[in-house]
Amino acid sequence: MAKFKISSLIIWAFIILISITSGCKNKYQVEISMIDSLISKNKKASDYINIDLITINQRRIEIKAQLAVLENFKPDSSVVEFESNLIKYKAIYKAYRKFIENFDLVHSKVKLNEKQLAALKNSLVDEKITAEEFKNILEVETYNVNDNLSNAEVLGNTIFKLEPDYQRLSKYFDQVVEKLIKNSPELKKIMDENTEK
Repeated sequence: MAKFKISSLIIWAFIILISITSGCKNKYQVEISMIDSLISKNKKASDYINIDLITINQRRIEIKAQLAVLENFKPDSSVVEFESNLIKYKAIYKAYRKFIENFDLVHSKVKLNEKQLAALKNSLVDEKITAEEFKNILEVETYNVNDNLSNAEVLGNTIFKLEPDYQRLSKYFDQVVEKLIKNSPELKKIMDENTEK
């Protein structure tokens, strides 16, 4: 009989403990889903800038060197096509340069947002913050995540949209520069000087 009482007491204690624990989880379900939504947006920002930085930098270096050679070139024929391609190629160079310059900033903000959202979620579940503090912090985090998402989207989409033009124009200018250097070997020195190590 004593074993039965102890067993039933343990079972009741276990049931009460489970209901209290699950009650805490359900208590903040709406708030947790808000945080999870921001975590999802932050992941999307990370996906936008998930671009091979080394490849983009190598392309930027190559384009810079080619543009330095092309400054010494005046085409004989198809000037309109050449000028149009050159304008696009310079735009690609600028976009690659901008991506490289801004990557660290956007990437570090993504990582910071990730840490802050995890800390906010833990503080909420552990009941370490008040409802008012949560509201204020969530407002700041929402702004930060949305701002960084829009920056990452613009930065990443620019690179993705330029890919077909880069493929076409890099082949075009590889041939043009190769011919120029073949006809004027002194241009090789200009290309080498503008190729960063």
